[in-house]
Amino acid sequence: MKHAVVFFASDYQIGLSSLLIDEAIALHQEGIPLLCLCGEHEQEPSLRNKLETAGINYHVIQGLDAHQHPQQLVQKIRLVISKIPIQAVHIQNNWQLVLVTLARFQRILPFHIPVVYTLHGFRHNSIFKSLFAKIIIGTALFFFANKVICMSQYLARTFWFLHHKIVLIPLGIPDAFFEETPLPHLQHRGLQIIYPAQFRHGKNQDLVIRAFAHFLQQSRDRLSRLCLPGSGNTQDDIKQLANSLGIANRVDFPGQCSKDRILELYKQHNVAVVASNRETFGQSIVEPFCLGRIVISRPVGIAPDILVHGENGFIFHSEQDLVQIFLQLKALTSFNELSAKTRSKASEFRWHRIASQLGNLYENK
Repeated sequence: MKHAVVFFASDYQIGLSSLLIDEAIALHQEGIPLLCLCGEHEQEPSLRNKLETAGINYHVIQGLDAHQHPQQLVQKIRLVISKIPIQAVHIQNNWQLVLVTLARFQRILPFHIPVVYTLHGFRHNSIFKSLFAKIIIGTALFFFANKVICMSQYLARTFWFLHHKIVLIPLGIPDAFFEETPLPHLQHRGLQIIYPAQFRHGKNQDLVIRAFAHFLQQSRDRLSRLCLPGSGNTQDDIKQLANSLGIANRVDFPGQCSKDRILELYKQHNVAVVASNRETFGQSIVEPFCLGRIVISRPVGIAPDILVHGENGFIFHSEQDLVQIFLQLKALTSFNELSAKTRSKASEFRWHRIASQLGNLYENK
């Protein structure tokens, strides 16, 4: 029997994750035997059905994502993994690292089996929490992970002291985001701008609102609109800001959206903005990029790795920078040339390429 990769496919407060399901399916299609472990909850309905339809072996462990009773969970994991030969273990968060480390010390999981950790994020929107998280997470990974996957150069630089363990592999994007859908016509519809993000400190929807208001005032534009999907505790303040600036009728708030709905919204827009203070990767950067939208981002996450300012997107540092980029785009007659340049680099984020890189990592340990 070929050795399998034990792949943790759920996360804290999320459960079985749509992102990790896509990753698992890509690995399975690459011919890598998997045993997926997940908690009882699902981020979206029918995700377990997707695993079953793909023919992927999975096991539900009650309480896996609750961050309680670690010893009980280790014993539940033992009952599952003791039945199969294991090539590697791929985990997604610190709690899973705790469980796997306990399993190692209790000789449930042999130390020669490598543990691969994807560093999805840490508390990077707070300076003090970020520093504390960096020290704690970094120390744990230094001692207990064999390989650490970073999804951007920014993340690799942040954890530079793990350089001997770090492998740069980005996240993949679903195939639907590579469809060649036409951009909303610039001359007929103006800038159709979208920024999907949770409404919380560090996401800076207020900066985008103010920049958009200044742009409308300076350009006397009558067509352009701004769309802010998402939910969170600062949403009411952002709505009040739009109202106070007199642009409430030009800003849409569609609320929390599914991935399918976000895809449809991206297709209805020609410009995507990312204004957050920090990102470890930035799906809101890569998804519109792969769709051929014009991405304007702060230098966060994957943005500096893929965006060449003025050639295939734009990097901004301040509110005034963003206003000037809006004005620059408004002066163009078409986005077709910019869009074509984004698509030429988009194939780096196809899941089959990511899965191939992960397969090599599991084998090389």
